[in-house]
Amino acid sequence: MGMFLSITSVVGKLQSEVANSLSNYAKSVGGGLEQGDIDIDSENFCVIEEADSNTTIFNPNAYLEWDDSSRFISTELNAPVFSFHIHDGDLWMYVLFVNGEIVDQFNPIPDYWEENITEEEIQSWRGNPTIVAKYVNSLKQTEIEKYLVRWDSESEGSKKAYSDDEFAQEDWQLLDFMKKLKLPYPLYDDGKPKGQVYKLWTKQLQLKPKKPNPPEAKFLPSAAKEKKPWWKFWS
Repeated sequence: MGMFLSITSVVGKLQSEVANSLSNYAKSVGGGLEQGDIDIDSENFCVIEEADSNTTIFNPNAYLEWDDSSRFISTELNAPVFSFHIHDGDLWMYVLFVNGEIVDQFNPIPDYWEENITEEEIQSWRGNPTIVAKYVNSLKQTEIEKYLVRWDSESEGSKKAYSDDEFAQEDWQLLDFMKKLKLPYPLYDDGKPKGQVYKLWTKQLQLKPKKPNPPEAKFLPSAAKEKKPWWKFWS
């Protein structure tokens, strides 16, 4: 199994505003949000970070409501909100909400889940750099348009969209895209949180009790570590 990731990025809103809105969403679906000292391996681990007047939520690994909560936050805060997702290490994608409505969406492999989809459905996932630039201050469409292309088996992973990118056509190209939009990514490479850590739970994602610390923690020597950190859920 590859890596799964969901994050929500809110344009032009403070961390306090976003945290309050996420809390309101959680309460509306039988849950809650509160600051807490929990580890990244907890099913309720959530991080919220603000930078450059934008705020990003790192959702819990087992959280399946990323689009629903992103839509809710967009409506409540009347803000552009990106719902980002990396699926099984195969692709990254987004849905852009503005005031609760989908205004743009992108998936580089639109027929990933179903091969026989209509051309209209394929076109609906193309992503529109003009629309994205409209809702992100100081962003030019030429800075992101090379990300919004369809992948195929020959081109995937073969080249970078822009010379200053870190990643090619792969799942973690998402980070290059977010960097262009000045959207923070709430974790360091070693998995430690940059922002405030929270416990997030809903009726669907139950609050799990804290596991007791093992008597002795063991870590891999640095020479044995992979280039990408352990917490990215590699298979």
